[in-house]
Amino acid sequence: MTKVGPSTSIIKLGHGKEFVVGDKLVFRYPPGKHNVFRVNGTVFQQCMIPPANEGLTSGYDVITLATPGRKWYICGVGKHCETGGMKLFINVLPYSKPPAPSGKVIMVGDDKGWTLNFDYQAWAYGKQFFVGDKLVFRYPVGKHNVFRVDGSSFQQCAIPTANKALTSGYDVISLETPGRKWYICGVGKHCLMGLKLFINVINIGIGSMKFGWVPVDEHP
Repeated sequence: MTKVGPSTSIIKLGHGKEFVVGDKLVFRYPPGKHNVFRVNGTVFQQCMIPPANEGLTSGYDVITLATPGRKWYICGVGKHCETGGMKLFINVLPYSKPPAPSGKVIMVGDDKGWTLNFDYQAWAYGKQFFVGDKLVFRYPVGKHNVFRVDGSSFQQCAIPTANKALTSGYDVISLETPGRKWYICGVGKHCLMGLKLFINVINIGIGSMKFGWVPVDEHP
């Protein structure tokens, strides 16, 4: 959550941040103490308060940035806009498709490959896996295999039917969707011995920006 510092006005808070179509602004404040008005540039400069029925007053006002261009917001309570600095100006950029996924090739286990006596959860810890990346499971043919399973099968080391196994010794799996992914070896008791991998695949997308909506002189 982005909060206003003790000597920072709301208008400065938007400086240097990038806003794109599809993002959401969240104005958080005690209900009844403040409000939020969407205004034009002239009203913003002069702190002219629109009719009360145009204000947002929930205390957790969510505004979706649906169109590109300049956007102005003020508080209409008392002189909060004029003297409290409760005004925000941003410039919303047209939404462009997120950068193409990295498409990097990730060797599972690095130089160890897919083998016994290796901690794959420790290996995966701290790594980021993105949609478009590829996992490569490398092992001696016939010694291991790879199954894509669900969370329950992963926990219980429940082996699927043999025809679902990947067995080439250089199995490449494209991460096409975000979310949790589980992989196990189905040979003997290899899964129970730790030959299993869990990862979380991240999608690149648009987000939200939260503001603590208070006058500068209300900060401790």
